[in-house]
Amino acid sequence: MRLAPRTPPWLPLTLALAAAWAPSRALAAGGGGDDGTTLTVVLLLAGVAGAYLLAHFVVDELQTRFLVLPGVEYLLLGLLLTLLIPSNVLDVGQLLPMIALAAGWIGLLRGMGLDRATRRGWAPHTVRIALLHHGVPGALVGVGFYFFVESGWADYFFGLTLDGLGPRETAAAAFMLGCCAAADSVEPFDILARRYRIEGPLTELLRGASRLGDLFVLIVFGLVFCIWHPWTSGALQLTPTEWGALQFGLGVLLGLLFTPFLGGSESSNKRFLALVGIITFASGAAFFLELSSLSVNVVLGIVLVNVARTGREIRDTVANTGKPMHLLLLMFAGALWQPPPLVPTVAVLGGFLVLRVLGKALASRIGAWGIPELRKDLYRAFLAHGEVSVAMAVSFQVVFDGPVVDLAYTVVLGSIVLHDLLAPRFLRGLLVDAGDIHRERNPGRTSIIPEAP
Repeated sequence: MRLAPRTPPWLPLTLALAAAWAPSRALAAGGGGDDGTTLTVVLLLAGVAGAYLLAHFVVDELQTRFLVLPGVEYLLLGLLLTLLIPSNVLDVGQLLPMIALAAGWIGLLRGMGLDRATRRGWAPHTVRIALLHHGVPGALVGVGFYFFVESGWADYFFGLTLDGLGPRETAAAAFMLGCCAAADSVEPFDILARRYRIEGPLTELLRGASRLGDLFVLIVFGLVFCIWHPWTSGALQLTPTEWGALQFGLGVLLGLLFTPFLGGSESSNKRFLALVGIITFASGAAFFLELSSLSVNVVLGIVLVNVARTGREIRDTVANTGKPMHLLLLMFAGALWQPPPLVPTVAVLGGFLVLRVLGKALASRIGAWGIPELRKDLYRAFLAHGEVSVAMAVSFQVVFDGPVVDLAYTVVLGSIVLHDLLAPRFLRGLLVDAGDIHRERNPGRTSIIPEAP
């Protein structure tokens, strides 16, 4: 959305800043007591809305001019809310239902990408490219982080001495880092498609591999909650295999249970409300058992899209409302951030970035082995993180606790910021070299892309 030419550019920014600042001052003065609960909620919503307007105007201009993905500004917005609003008013624990809904929505959307029509439309070598470009970097980052910490190099070189750090916490954090390194996003394709005309077989191959790979990653990510389950005491004592059966069985059971409620000819609004209730119930059950709401909803989405008679309509409803959930999840990600020690964090972040790019480049080389039609630089299309990495990091942060968790969480957020800023340009270069991009959509603008021969 662009401002009208006669509107002063400073006016909406000033109003948004005022709207974001005034509620925080009122909350700080009022103390957020029980008598003012309603006023607190209203002021908090006003603050979020004002800050959102500020971020919206800035981001729209950045996306148009510089081809960047949205994300950084919403992370900063979530962090800003935690700094401006007193802790006795903004309790992150009270946001867990919304976090569960937003994360579950991302999982359901990815699961619904495995419908019959999509599977039949995959380009050749899609599975090969998806497995390699997600498995190789994930393994490199996960194994590298674990041995970096457990070998003592972290303590020797960077003074990484984290109290309470043990092999269990290190292994769980390494697993999460590996999954986030493996994940990528189709958002760079979407932002380029709004500006350029993209046609060619390579684009379809890359989009399909990205979506399929993220589906694999989300299912594998659920294993971290089964192998290193946070429950160490209590009446329910299960083995990792039993936790896994419970986690994925819960998704199948809920999918079969809720299919009859989505099998009619209801309107999109009614379908949306029904999905909100279904995802909230499924995510709430997963969080109660301290399992992965992402994996539960992925399986739930696979069942719904393939069993329900209105599977395609359900998928369209989830896809059309996925963007607000992604932005909401980014805000929560910023609100959950806890700063770890600076020097080891920078060291681990540098290693994460190097190993992730190296892993994806190696996967491109292996994937093209013996297949002349595959390029050896396909990794340039898989650099963005997207909503899947954000959802996994947030889900891990709200269930697990400890200094190594904060370190891994910060590394993922830092990588998301850096990669999502650069990924669209790397993808554009790849598609230009492959001849899939020819010119810009706006006929009145001089194209900077030469015509393919």
